[in-house]
Amino acid sequence: MDGTREIVDPSHVGLALAILMGVGVVATFGLVLAVRRSGSAASRKAAIFAAALIPGYPMWVVYNAIEDALGLDSVAALLLNLVLFLAVGVAGGLLGRRFWPEELDQPPSRQERQVTE
Repeated sequence: MDGTREIVDPSHVGLALAILMGVGVVATFGLVLAVRRSGSAASRKAAIFAAALIPGYPMWVVYNAIEDALGLDSVAALLLNLVLFLAVGVAGGLLGRRFWPEELDQPPSRQERQVTE
């Protein structure tokens, strides 16, 4: 075995992330249709989680472009990727919170607890 061989081939990682992104797009589309039909809070929650798969591949491409341009051991690349991933994470969190169903956050009322007991 060659000692300089990479453990994981970057093209395989890119392919896996592209497939996950495709699955995320299809799942999000299907779940959004289910939410529009039924208005289910659980379907809305699932759609938010499915949508979280979508930015994986574009982020991988941008990460690799930054690393290729600035170098793998560059502090500038590290800081640029940190800022980029923080910005995308915060934006995703704010969007996710915006569409999160409110009824899932509420504890059951006293009457609901008495009915189930």
